[in-house]
Amino acid sequence: MELNLQATNVFQSNWEALNNDKIRYILNQGGSRSSKSYSILQCILILLIRDKTSVSIVRQSFPSLRASIMRDFFDILKDYNLYKEENHQKTENLYKFDNGSVIEFFSTDSDMKLRGRKREYLYINESNEVSFDIFNQLALRTSKKIFLDFNPSENESWVYDLVKNDKSILIRSTYKDNPFLGQEQIEYIENLINVDENYYKIYCLGEPPIATSRIYTHFKQFIDYPNNIVETIYGADWGYTHPTGLSRIDITSDGKYYITELLYEEKLTSSDILVRFHDLIQDKKLPIYADYARPEIIEELKRSKFNVKEANKSVKSGIDSVKTSQVYIHHESINILREYKLYSYKTMGNQISEEPIKLNDDLLDGIRYAIFTHKQKTNKPSSDFIVFDF
Repeated sequence: MELNLQATNVFQSNWEALNNDKIRYILNQGGSRSSKSYSILQCILILLIRDKTSVSIVRQSFPSLRASIMRDFFDILKDYNLYKEENHQKTENLYKFDNGSVIEFFSTDSDMKLRGRKREYLYINESNEVSFDIFNQLALRTSKKIFLDFNPSENESWVYDLVKNDKSILIRSTYKDNPFLGQEQIEYIENLINVDENYYKIYCLGEPPIATSRIYTHFKQFIDYPNNIVETIYGADWGYTHPTGLSRIDITSDGKYYITELLYEEKLTSSDILVRFHDLIQDKKLPIYADYARPEIIEELKRSKFNVKEANKSVKSGIDSVKTSQVYIHHESINILREYKLYSYKTMGNQISEEPIKLNDDLLDGIRYAIFTHKQKTNKPSSDFIVFDF
């Protein structure tokens, strides 16, 4: 079977590495939309069709794997009439080709899979999310080549040590290596310089970030509300011995977030909170994104017809979502501005972890809930892949 691939130079670099007997580890470091992940999938597809072989594709989180690499792989098969329903074992997340080749998808929290059957080729997506111990378990059961891709979002990682291995090759790429990007996608990536310096370095330039323990460094202040507000949402975080926080978030037609502190008060009961919300929120139909861990508060608000929605509380992904947003804080929102300056990652000596210190986050947690969850509900799924013709 012939495949007419339309590919980038990133594919060519991966293909040459795949066919170099001296290389075992093929590492792809790059920014957003550089075609690194798609190029690896192209190489894997050729392997599966050309030879009888076995491939495992792995990521730390299965929902993330299913929504990205796994979805795109099967989309490719379907787009080019290579997919056969009878070959797809959906409960096992496994696909068998007519020539006997097998590809499987699983997450690193599946201990049975980690310590299970061997494979010839392995692809670890977002490899810097995975621990070295897990990588080692997978590598021991892989007889041939291992692909790894990563955005250099951390200053320290076992992945950087693997780069130094004499059986490794590092392939660097940025969005400029992908000639198939649309102008809108290019402008979005390049605009990250106006959002956060570290995110620009990671996702535009494909370079490691500047080490800092502060979590957010990109907020700006505003005095007057813009004229192009198209939507309003709220973010809430419950407290008692520490403050309950409520913020209004006005979203403009160009996707910017203008945030105003409404409530920051300790020792509020559920009935106290209900009274405050009646005073502060004029339109009950507007969504309030909140933690559902306090069911008595949620029930009180719902009985009063407030539109309370359960927030996605993922910390790292939520922080990433806020970091990639243009955020403006009202100049009188003094507690948000104070938390913004103090909210930090835990440190050990000179090492900065990815775990936030659970302080100075009462308003920022609610803001994170609202922005991250609302983005998930309103945005179409995005991908690091551009569909090329075969």
